[in-house]
Amino acid sequence: MNALLPSSTAPVLSFSLACLLIELTPGPNMTYLALISASQGRRAGFATVAGIASGLATVGAVAAFGVAELIQASRPLYEGLRWAGVLFLLYLAWEGWTAGTDVVSSAGGAHGKHFMRGLVTNLLNPKAAVFYVAVLPTFVDASRPVLSQTVMLTAVYVA
Repeated sequence: MNALLPSSTAPVLSFSLACLLIELTPGPNMTYLALISASQGRRAGFATVAGIASGLATVGAVAAFGVAELIQASRPLYEGLRWAGVLFLLYLAWEGWTAGTDVVSSAGGAHGKHFMRGLVTNLLNPKAAVFYVAVLPTFVDASRPVLSQTVMLTAVYVA
Protein backbone atom coordinates (compact mmCIF):
# COMPACT_ATOMS: atom_id res chain seq x y z
CA MET A 1 0.00 0.00 0.00
CA ASN A 2 2.91 2.32 0.67
CA ALA A 3 3.95 2.15 -3.00
CA LEU A 4 0.57 3.61 -3.95
CA LEU A 5 1.01 6.74 -1.89
CA PRO A 6 3.32 9.56 -2.86
CA SER A 7 6.20 10.39 -0.54
CA SER A 8 4.10 13.20 0.99
CA THR A 9 0.49 14.27 0.93
CA ALA A 10 1.33 17.64 -0.67
CA PRO A 11 1.17 16.31 -4.27
CA VAL A 12 -2.20 14.65 -3.61
CA LEU A 13 -3.62 17.80 -2.05
CA SER A 14 -2.28 19.91 -4.94
CA PHE A 15 -3.75 17.44 -7.42
CA SER A 16 -7.09 17.52 -5.60
CA LEU A 17 -7.15 21.32 -5.79
CA ALA A 18 -6.31 21.20 -9.52
CA CYS A 19 -9.13 18.69 -10.07
CA LEU A 20 -11.59 20.86 -8.17
CA LEU A 21 -10.70 23.92 -10.22
CA ILE A 22 -10.97 21.97 -13.48
CA GLU A 23 -14.34 20.50 -12.52
CA LEU A 24 -15.75 23.89 -11.51
CA THR A 25 -14.98 25.22 -14.99
CA PRO A 26 -18.12 25.00 -17.14
CA GLY A 27 -18.01 22.48 -19.95
CA PRO A 28 -20.18 19.89 -21.68
CA ASN A 29 -20.47 17.66 -18.60
CA MET A 30 -21.44 20.53 -16.31
CA THR A 31 -23.94 21.92 -18.82
CA TYR A 32 -25.56 18.55 -19.47
CA LEU A 33 -25.68 17.74 -15.75
CA ALA A 34 -27.27 21.08 -14.88
CA LEU A 35 -29.90 20.72 -17.59
CA ILE A 36 -30.81 17.16 -16.62
CA SER A 37 -30.94 17.93 -12.89
CA ALA A 38 -33.01 21.08 -13.35
CA SER A 39 -35.47 19.56 -15.80
CA GLN A 40 -35.74 15.98 -14.53
CA GLY A 41 -34.72 16.01 -10.90
CA ARG A 42 -32.10 14.82 -8.51
CA ARG A 43 -32.27 11.10 -9.35
CA ALA A 44 -31.69 11.76 -13.04
CA GLY A 45 -28.80 14.05 -12.07
CA PHE A 46 -27.23 11.36 -9.88
CA ALA A 47 -27.56 8.80 -12.68
CA THR A 48 -25.83 11.25 -15.03
CA VAL A 49 -23.06 11.88 -12.49
CA ALA A 50 -22.52 8.12 -12.15
CA GLY A 51 -22.12 7.87 -15.94
CA ILE A 52 -19.75 10.84 -16.05
CA ALA A 53 -17.65 9.37 -13.21
CA SER A 54 -17.55 5.99 -14.93
CA GLY A 55 -16.40 7.69 -18.12
CA LEU A 56 -13.64 9.52 -16.24
CA ALA A 57 -12.55 6.28 -14.57
CA THR A 58 -12.47 4.50 -17.94
CA VAL A 59 -10.46 7.28 -19.58
CA GLY A 60 -8.11 7.28 -16.57
CA ALA A 61 -7.59 3.53 -16.83
CA VAL A 62 -6.93 3.79 -20.55
CA ALA A 63 -4.55 6.69 -19.95
CA ALA A 64 -2.66 4.71 -17.31
CA PHE A 65 -1.71 2.27 -20.06
CA GLY A 66 -0.62 5.02 -22.47
CA VAL A 67 -3.54 5.08 -24.91
CA ALA A 68 -4.45 8.68 -24.09
CA GLU A 69 -0.92 9.74 -25.02
CA LEU A 70 -1.38 8.09 -28.42
CA ILE A 71 -4.63 10.00 -28.93
CA GLN A 72 -2.98 13.28 -28.01
CA ALA A 73 -0.01 12.59 -30.31
CA SER A 74 -2.21 11.70 -33.29
CA ARG A 75 -4.01 14.70 -34.73
CA PRO A 76 -6.50 12.52 -36.72
CA LEU A 77 -7.37 10.41 -33.66
CA TYR A 78 -7.78 13.47 -31.46
CA GLU A 79 -9.92 15.31 -34.04
CA GLY A 80 -12.00 12.18 -34.70
CA LEU A 81 -12.72 11.80 -31.01
CA ARG A 82 -13.45 15.50 -30.64
CA TRP A 83 -15.88 15.55 -33.57
CA ALA A 84 -17.59 12.38 -32.38
CA GLY A 85 -18.19 14.20 -29.09
CA VAL A 86 -19.53 17.26 -30.90
CA LEU A 87 -21.89 15.10 -32.95
CA PHE A 88 -23.09 13.30 -29.83
CA LEU A 89 -23.81 16.60 -28.06
CA LEU A 90 -25.67 17.84 -31.15
CA TYR A 91 -27.69 14.61 -31.14
CA LEU A 92 -28.59 15.17 -27.47
CA ALA A 93 -29.60 18.76 -28.22
CA TRP A 94 -31.72 17.68 -31.19
CA GLU A 95 -33.40 14.93 -29.19
CA GLY A 96 -34.14 17.33 -26.32
CA TRP A 97 -35.51 19.93 -28.69
CA THR A 98 -37.76 17.57 -30.65
CA ALA A 99 -38.94 15.54 -27.64
CA GLY A 100 -40.72 18.47 -26.01
CA THR A 101 -41.74 17.79 -22.44
CA ASP A 102 -41.83 14.00 -22.80
CA VAL A 103 -38.06 13.52 -22.60
CA VAL A 104 -38.31 10.76 -20.00
CA SER A 105 -40.54 7.76 -20.38
CA SER A 106 -40.92 5.41 -17.42
CA ALA A 107 -38.80 6.00 -14.32
CA GLY A 108 -36.87 2.71 -14.54
CA GLY A 109 -35.34 3.07 -17.99
CA ALA A 110 -34.72 6.80 -17.75
CA HIS A 111 -31.91 6.52 -15.21
CA GLY A 112 -30.06 3.97 -17.33
CA LYS A 113 -30.41 6.34 -20.26
CA HIS A 114 -28.96 9.22 -18.24
CA PHE A 115 -26.11 7.03 -17.02
CA MET A 116 -25.23 5.97 -20.57
CA ARG A 117 -25.36 9.53 -21.85
CA GLY A 118 -23.04 10.73 -19.09
CA LEU A 119 -20.69 7.85 -19.85
CA VAL A 120 -20.64 8.42 -23.62
CA THR A 121 -20.25 12.18 -23.20
CA ASN A 122 -17.06 11.60 -21.22
CA LEU A 123 -15.70 8.81 -23.40
CA LEU A 124 -16.02 11.10 -26.42
CA ASN A 125 -14.36 14.03 -24.65
CA PRO A 126 -10.74 14.32 -25.78
CA LYS A 127 -10.08 16.97 -23.14
CA ALA A 128 -10.44 14.29 -20.47
CA ALA A 129 -7.72 12.24 -22.17
CA VAL A 130 -5.51 15.31 -22.53
CA PHE A 131 -5.94 16.00 -18.80
CA TYR A 132 -4.56 12.55 -18.02
CA VAL A 133 -1.62 13.13 -20.37
CA ALA A 134 -0.80 16.78 -19.64
CA VAL A 135 -1.81 17.41 -16.02
CA LEU A 136 -1.78 14.13 -14.11
CA PRO A 137 1.87 13.18 -14.86
CA THR A 138 3.10 16.38 -13.23
CA PHE A 139 1.89 14.96 -9.91
CA VAL A 140 3.52 11.53 -10.35
CA ASP A 141 6.81 10.73 -8.58
CA ALA A 142 9.01 9.03 -11.20
CA SER A 143 10.98 7.18 -8.52
CA ARG A 144 7.87 5.22 -7.48
CA PRO A 145 5.59 2.83 -9.44
CA VAL A 146 3.88 5.03 -12.04
CA LEU A 147 0.88 2.78 -12.77
CA SER A 148 -0.21 2.56 -9.13
CA GLN A 149 0.15 6.33 -8.67
CA THR A 150 -1.82 6.98 -11.84
CA VAL A 151 -4.62 4.69 -10.67
CA MET A 152 -4.68 6.38 -7.25
CA LEU A 153 -4.72 9.90 -8.75
CA THR A 154 -7.45 8.81 -11.17
CA ALA A 155 -9.53 7.69 -8.19
CA VAL A 156 -8.98 11.12 -6.61
CA TYR A 157 -10.06 12.85 -9.82
CA VAL A 158 -13.18 10.71 -10.22
CA ALA A 159 -14.13 11.28 -6.58
